[in-house]
Amino acid sequence: MLTRFLLVGLLLVPLRAGLAQDTTVVKDTTVVTPAPQAPAAVDHLRCGFCHRPSVLAAVFEGFLVNVTVNRFNAWVLKDSLFYVNSHSWNTNLKRGWDFDKDDFVVNMLGHPYNGSAYFATGRDNGLSYWAAAPLVFFHSAVWEYFGETTQPSINDLVDTGLGGIALGEMFHRVAATIRNNEAGGGGRTLRELAALPFDPVGTVNRLVRGEWSKKAPNPAEHNPIGTVLRVGGGVGLVRGPGTLIGSLKSADFSSILFADIKYGDSYTDTLKKPFDAFSARVLLAPGHGGLEQLVGVGRIAGTEIGSTQWHRHQIELNQRFEYLNNGALQFGAQTLQLGLSSRVHISGKYWFRTLVGADAIVLAAINAPGAGVGLRKYDYGPGVGGTLTAGIEHGGTPYLIVQYQPAYVRSLSGANADHLTSFAAAEANIPVLNHLTLTIHTTYYDRLSKYADGTRSHRRFPEVRIFAAYKTAHKAASSL
Repeated sequence: MLTRFLLVGLLLVPLRAGLAQDTTVVKDTTVVTPAPQAPAAVDHLRCGFCHRPSVLAAVFEGFLVNVTVNRFNAWVLKDSLFYVNSHSWNTNLKRGWDFDKDDFVVNMLGHPYNGSAYFATGRDNGLSYWAAAPLVFFHSAVWEYFGETTQPSINDLVDTGLGGIALGEMFHRVAATIRNNEAGGGGRTLRELAALPFDPVGTVNRLVRGEWSKKAPNPAEHNPIGTVLRVGGGVGLVRGPGTLIGSLKSADFSSILFADIKYGDSYTDTLKKPFDAFSARVLLAPGHGGLEQLVGVGRIAGTEIGSTQWHRHQIELNQRFEYLNNGALQFGAQTLQLGLSSRVHISGKYWFRTLVGADAIVLAAINAPGAGVGLRKYDYGPGVGGTLTAGIEHGGTPYLIVQYQPAYVRSLSGANADHLTSFAAAEANIPVLNHLTLTIHTTYYDRLSKYADGTRSHRRFPEVRIFAAYKTAHKAASSL
């Protein structure tokens, strides 16, 4: 699909985000008594260039996305799979749905990215998160029947649908932080171009509408309280499957580029809408295959269940998108999570945060010896899991984070196997200067695959990374 465009765009993410982000920092003062709630971050208070909701416009633009992708693959890439006609349409309408045999990058990254464009057709035409979400599945189904000659794929529908919704809403908000409707001149143009990889549909629409140069208030999503952006680079030990000591001995050094964002904060702002708070991270290893990690978690809904001046607790419904591909390990998943989060005051500006979550893995892709079908070297299946996270933050910025995620995936397509995985991570952020931090990040991935014939495969993947990161933040006026 749009894999080539996607990889080029993501390689520019850290640079463009760093150039385009606001660097306003509101002073964070220590407060030991309850603070009043901040105003709700809602779209109707400030929508920038306000557009009347139009389902017809969203459907039409989704049709244009499908036609553009199909014609690019057929005319430019000369791929016969996209030489569609009335015969291929009739055949696909008669065939049932099945799992396909496409490459991991295409299925777990290309399709969700394309789904984010479908989602953007709704959001950019005034639709809410909930109204735009069904359009992603609709446009994906249209593509499966009419966009290519292969049999309709159920995994594409799920990955494009759920992955497209998650990436689409995050990209919609990231693009809003990059653009600045109140700016002008060359800087304004650079911001519009920097938003292109995240929101190509919105970028083209804004150009056609003349909104690249018109001035208007910025939308509520432009710079929410609690947002922290970091971009940087460093070195990592990657690609070391085997035992812990053996893996580290045989591991390779690689340069690492990264960008991550903590957008919004349910503990420092009153959130009303899906993804008013989310976190996302991009890791690239230029010497080891490019994009190694793209993970994002967004808060769909939540409610507070207890609060004092010293601690607060919330029940959350979250959506998680995962793409991990370091050469030795391939894992991708669309997950819904029900979690209990807490924020407890330690001293001064220091707070302790935790999250305990139950994960429903709607569909996961995981590689293992003997996995896959034909040219596809990974299994597909649903599963369950959990998330345990704890960390210490200072003024809204995390200093220390530890995380553990066990999961069980039952293969429905590929090897007849059960996959048990464990993912552990620890990260320390050491302040060096006002906007500069040194980050030490370690991960340990463990996979045990049990096959129907009684055989087992057990592999471990440790990694260590050291970054230097530039940080910019929009902090709350108080620490509560």
